[in-house]
Amino acid sequence: MVGIRDVAKRAGVSIATVSRVLNEDPTLSVTIETKQKIAESVQFYNYVKKSPAAKNVTNIALITTVSEVDELEDPYFRTIRRGIQIEAEQSKVNLKKIIRLSDTPLDKDDLVKCQGVLIIGQVLPSVIEEVSAINPNVVVIDDPSVEAEVDAVYTDLAKATRQHLERLYEKGHRNIAFIGGGRVRLDRQGTRHVSDDEYRKTAYEEWMQQKGLTKYIKNYLEGWTTLDGMQAADLLLQEYNQANLPTAIMVGNDPLAVGVYRSLQKNGLHIPEDISIVSFDNIEVAEFLTPALNTVNVNTEEIGRLAVRIVNERIKGTRKVPIQVIVANNIIIRESEKNNSLKK
Repeated sequence: MVGIRDVAKRAGVSIATVSRVLNEDPTLSVTIETKQKIAESVQFYNYVKKSPAAKNVTNIALITTVSEVDELEDPYFRTIRRGIQIEAEQSKVNLKKIIRLSDTPLDKDDLVKCQGVLIIGQVLPSVIEEVSAINPNVVVIDDPSVEAEVDAVYTDLAKATRQHLERLYEKGHRNIAFIGGGRVRLDRQGTRHVSDDEYRKTAYEEWMQQKGLTKYIKNYLEGWTTLDGMQAADLLLQEYNQANLPTAIMVGNDPLAVGVYRSLQKNGLHIPEDISIVSFDNIEVAEFLTPALNTVNVNTEEIGRLAVRIVNERIKGTRKVPIQVIVANNIIIRESEKNNSLKK
């Protein structure tokens, strides 16, 4: 087989000179005659320059249900993304494509070009099936309802809900309301499908029934923003008179809780003297509310990092059995709840 050494020998130049001429090195200074000799030698041997070896780069695609604006404003999803980015850089994984379903429909070509796919947020089962059929190396983040054969990483907020409620119960609370939002899942076109089977709300209802507190069950599912929280609390206050107010409110996330605080305080109620408040997420503002909020701390950055490790195992073939990883959470006790002496 003819090689570059043969081309150099016939042209009467060094191998390095042939290589630099063929690669059009702009820093090389040679005569036109030398270039012609090299070209003649290449033609004589029908020599074909070898392409540089392709770098072994692992590319992954990220499908997210969260818009760019919402991701910037919501610390929960923002820190998941940060964890993904940190682990990807450390693992030499290239985040090749970000598909925001709320803005861009699913495109098969984007998935074929990558070795693995991460899905952040809740999508319809048909989306997971479609993605898995195109690219089997899929990890779903933050959805505990996915089928057992799908790799997933999430935290158990239903369990945290029950722990919150058990503590409130031990403090004498019976009349406990819930403020949250519906379960939102996206289809391949980014269309929202909303249902009322959100897992914190469902865990609340089941626990209240088990404790014989069915008559106190009251849900306000306005949405997941601070404004939604304020509107839900306003509605709660309109429906109850002062004497029958719940002694505690469980709120689905901290941004909602900020709105609940605002509503209660503008209506002259004091936390926790009049109503205790507990929540989820432990975003930065939770510690600086007055009073400081009792909430569930979720290690969202670790969730993102684990997702990259899990998909990497699939890509490299070091694991073939599906796994679902539950990242532990913990309750942060601060100042927003109190003992209720009037047990009912």
